[in-house]
Amino acid sequence: MAVAAILKFIFGKRENNTNNPHTGAVRSVTEDVADTQLAIEPEKLSHKNSQKLFLKYLFDDGKTRTVTVPQKLVIETVLDNLKKKENRIHAIPRLPTVIPKLLRSLRDPDSSVKDYVNLVIKDPVLSAAVLRLANSAYFNPISTRIEDIDKAIVKLGIEGLRSVLSAAVMQPIIQRDSPYFSQTGQKLWLHSLNCAVACEIMATERRLDKFKLYLIGLMHDIGKITLFSELCKQFKLNGTNDMPGFYAFAPAVAKYSTTLSYQICRDWELPEEICSAIYEQIQIQPGAPASAYARILFEANIACENYAINQTEEREALFERLYPLKLPQNLFEALDRVSTEL
Repeated sequence: MAVAAILKFIFGKRENNTNNPHTGAVRSVTEDVADTQLAIEPEKLSHKNSQKLFLKYLFDDGKTRTVTVPQKLVIETVLDNLKKKENRIHAIPRLPTVIPKLLRSLRDPDSSVKDYVNLVIKDPVLSAAVLRLANSAYFNPISTRIEDIDKAIVKLGIEGLRSVLSAAVMQPIIQRDSPYFSQTGQKLWLHSLNCAVACEIMATERRLDKFKLYLIGLMHDIGKITLFSELCKQFKLNGTNDMPGFYAFAPAVAKYSTTLSYQICRDWELPEEICSAIYEQIQIQPGAPASAYARILFEANIACENYAINQTEEREALFERLYPLKLPQNLFEALDRVSTEL
């Protein structure tokens, strides 16, 4: 089954909406999203500076390479192709067919643990992913080893299982191999999971829907990995002798990946809260109004980018530098647990 159908099933039906005449998008009018306040950023860790350093963290191998003419043509071709919906859909892998059945049972109050076990064990890859995540330090902080799917489901509970399953579904899409930068997929996967957890924790404090915000954090960089993967594939197919470096990837990713994330979410017909929060990131400005969901994603992304690129800095010092964001006190502790065993 195609990813669009699966994710549409995961995230449910759209709510009542009103059209946005400026973008052609459909915007939700639910109260939590309509809670518009000013977006903020730390003065010394601005969104633009954080993004620039995060891209260096993803793509800079220490070797300065200019972009060749053949590489420029590849970049232009990929960007043009991804503007078309049919090409974007083909750029995203398909997902295990067992997942819609599992998520249907999650929405059924009469479903039992046995129902969940019977569905998960039919897919060995999904079973392994659920067990691995269920045993990670974040989802299993007391470190009692879980060996069986049924115990994992009992341990996680319904809310935990939804988060684990969403992560298990998205991991192979985000963490894709590259012939040029071997760690980029892993780095983007860990950042996406960190951002999902940060959004969830911040949503809990601000009394918003924490599962939807978890999904927003998990989905927000789907454009980055899609664009990166397509560029890698086309560079490889074109067989140029020039190894593409930082400047073959970073400028295109910086300029277009957020728009691409939004377009993919629209293609998958995800709920409006997710689409709108990611859409707002395209032109979000500190000091300007932003919806509650968009504001949390903006702040969580800054925090998680700096968490990734400042591994040698004392966590307390970094937390102080991020003070204007008023982050939850336990945020970095939670992110440290996410990084364990992943």
